[in-house]
Amino acid sequence: MKKKSHFLIFLFLLAGLLGVLWIGRVSLHPVHDAQAATSQSESETITAPQTAPAAKTWRAPDHEAAKERAKEMVPFVDTVIDECLLCRQQNLREQGLSTDDIEHTYVLLNSPIINRQEDRYGPVRFMHSKHAANIKDCAVCHHYRPTDPAALETTRCSACHQDSFRTDHPDRVGLKAAYHINCIDCHKEMNQGPIDCGGCHQKNVPDHTQLVKLSANPEPTEVTQECLRCHKETGEDMLKTVHWLWKGHSPYTMEHRKEVQHGKATTTLNNF
Repeated sequence: MKKKSHFLIFLFLLAGLLGVLWIGRVSLHPVHDAQAATSQSESETITAPQTAPAAKTWRAPDHEAAKERAKEMVPFVDTVIDECLLCRQQNLREQGLSTDDIEHTYVLLNSPIINRQEDRYGPVRFMHSKHAANIKDCAVCHHYRPTDPAALETTRCSACHQDSFRTDHPDRVGLKAAYHINCIDCHKEMNQGPIDCGGCHQKNVPDHTQLVKLSANPEPTEVTQECLRCHKETGEDMLKTVHWLWKGHSPYTMEHRKEVQHGKATTTLNNF
């Protein structure tokens, strides 16, 4: 019993001693403790996670690369080898080049040479590999080779065709004409592919800030009227579309599943 009581007294004394030492540390080193707390606070502030930046809009890598290539200006080819089409095809075969050896499968025809003359239409998205697989003959487009031995066997169109009516090369058409003659004639001959402007190009939409006349807070009907001021035919055509008439089968509309005249033009009330 005595040993047990002595042991308990020893534990109480030890606990008291540890408490005194802890209190003394806090009271004797307030500055050190404050600095430590400040340092810890600063460390937490510095290492705090930053707000993640807003996600960027995704863009197709092949299209972005094609846009950059379209801006490149290649040196003008002054002289070319005058050879017939059969000779050109044979030379390409001897070089081991075919429709399988295409570096860029997608090309954007958006040359600064044409844009500085006029820029009414958007660029043409040209599927290089698809055309090559269909035509199976590189010489149809790459019909001449520069005399310079260091030049590419399949150089760009803009290397030989640039500005129209060059006095030093009156026999060459400009780049725009070269595109149109080669593309349209080939489409007509093969009876496939577009042959009009809208088939290859999208129109460049002009900036409407200087064209539209609206109040600061316009009503929806006011916006519609302002659009119709210039696009009257488009508005009339829209009244005949499925989007407006809502004509067609209605398999998901209760009690109207077998009706084909259930839409804005007939039964609905929200017809503006």
